[in-house]
Amino acid sequence: MRSATKVEVDRPTLETLVREILGTESPVADVRPLTDGMFNAAYAVTLADGSRAVVKVAPPAGTPLLTYEQDLMPAEVDFFRRAAGVVPVPQVLGVDLTRRHVDRDVLVLQHLDGAPLHNLRRDLSPEQTAAVRRELGGAVARLRTVTGTRFGYVRPDGALSADRWSVAFAAMVDALLADADRYGVRLPRSAAGLSERVTAAAPELDTVEVPVLTHFDLWAGNVFVARSAGTARLEALIDGERAFWGDPLAELASTALFANPAKDFDFLDGYAQAAGEPLVLDDRARLRLTLYRTYLYLIMTIEAAPRGYSGAEAVATAVYVRKKLKRELKALRASLG
Repeated sequence: MRSATKVEVDRPTLETLVREILGTESPVADVRPLTDGMFNAAYAVTLADGSRAVVKVAPPAGTPLLTYEQDLMPAEVDFFRRAAGVVPVPQVLGVDLTRRHVDRDVLVLQHLDGAPLHNLRRDLSPEQTAAVRRELGGAVARLRTVTGTRFGYVRPDGALSADRWSVAFAAMVDALLADADRYGVRLPRSAAGLSERVTAAAPELDTVEVPVLTHFDLWAGNVFVARSAGTARLEALIDGERAFWGDPLAELASTALFANPAKDFDFLDGYAQAAGEPLVLDDRARLRLTLYRTYLYLIMTIEAAPRGYSGAEAVATAVYVRKKLKRELKALRASLG
């Protein structure tokens, strides 16, 4: 699938960006477009001196976006800098938010040696996969130690953040529903009905009292794995631009994407070892997780419109996600009445 947000830059511009942001005189020897992501244009760059980096270029100004997607690159930089030393993430080598050289934000990151877990599904043994899942669980447990002062997305206008998690989450959902209306996306339930259910869940959401840095996009495509001598290890968590401050339980919406997190035994073992206590998935936790999965599936349903997804793969994905969304809405209705 192609995305309207991934607008390429030419090689001379890319070379200028690398030279200016990294402050290097070593010329660019090789550029390889990275095709896995669906939001930013990204390139693996090798310099003549042998050093390597990944350059991410945000969509141009005026590109149709969802409300929460404004200022995503500064959010990603913030995530990586706060998470560094707590969980494995790529090092931020440089960033340019001034738009002096190109009318877009630019981020330069450490080049990783491994590959996404999603791409290695057929190459890893069950034991190797289990080891990586345990490490991922441990990383999610450690990430909950990174706390903030407000819930929601930290953006300059403050519109999607609040002092209470229920208020911030309601604003996040309402912004998505407004995006659906703006882009003409039909949803399985009315916007008013969805908002009412989030409001009804406010007492449970407000049991979350401390804002925790939450990646919220830890599906297997954003979990990098390095292999050597028959072993596999978690190399880094990438693509932190979707992060918000909220309930760490929300991570399970993506770590167990389209699956039952209670059956992700290796992940849960790793989490318990790092946290010193098991992750409890009781009825109250399941209600919150249903809300977070609903939110994630709404994003996946609505973002297809401004990004202009088309083709057989896009249609099949949309049908599957909509089916999952309907299931979560049904579960939400059963839980809240």
